[in-house]
Amino acid sequence: MARPPSGKPLAGETPAPLPSVLAYHKVTGFELGGTWVPPARFLRQIDALLDAGFRFIDEDGFLEALDGRRRGSRGEILLTFDDGYRCLLDHAVPALEARGIPALIFIPSAYVGEENAWELNLPGRHFRHLGWDEIADLERRGFSFGSHTRTHRDLTRLPDAEMREELARSKEELEARLERPVRSVSYPFGRSNGSVRVAAARAGYRAAFTLYPKRSAEGLNRFDLRREAVYVIDTAWTIRAKLGAGLPFMLEDFKGRAINALAVLTPLIKGGFSRSSRTGRRARAGR
Repeated sequence: MARPPSGKPLAGETPAPLPSVLAYHKVTGFELGGTWVPPARFLRQIDALLDAGFRFIDEDGFLEALDGRRRGSRGEILLTFDDGYRCLLDHAVPALEARGIPALIFIPSAYVGEENAWELNLPGRHFRHLGWDEIADLERRGFSFGSHTRTHRDLTRLPDAEMREELARSKEELEARLERPVRSVSYPFGRSNGSVRVAAARAGYRAAFTLYPKRSAEGLNRFDLRREAVYVIDTAWTIRAKLGAGLPFMLEDFKGRAINALAVLTPLIKGGFSRSSRTGRRARAGR
């Protein structure tokens, strides 16, 4: 079993005994992007972790360790899925249920039941998000849900009022439909700053997840929690490395940070396309 790194944590690394957290997006066939995993590879990854002795926990178990109400372990894993895509129902959910594995799914509340219009409009990238009935059904079956804000925008690039609304209104909308507290949030693109983290705390979340946070002299911050992102290029071996120590961990940390840095381009390019489209429509209207 992988052991926690010794000495001073690397940049943003969660110290033992907090459980590790994996971040998936889509489990599906080919698409023009990196945030997907083929179904067969997903199964191999999960089964390899089980064979290695890792234990999957639910959101309750993670929050109990975060609050200090129980002693967690780096041999425990919280499995998370960003975006709440409907394709999870095809492969990921059946595989997890067959193995008794819980998961925490983060939902962009304004896109429930809708296509991912916030994503780059490339061929093969049109995916529908889970609908309210599907979310309610999955919750009855043991899956938990958190906020992925309302409209999946980079919170660090928004005016303060819009940023706070993204966090607060998503929580309110999800709680109104689920009829229970929404305790966790995942920042879109893993992007946050001090103002965003303060806003997440004031909105009433108990935990906020990023991907690869910067090193902080203050240590663990429950509103800047590290996750290990899983991409199409990852294998069962690289996931073990993400959860381990030493040089393999350092290489995976560098790889993850580099890929996540590229994800920042999505809202920038999308914004550029939107501005170009609006300019074109205005030009055509003026003819």
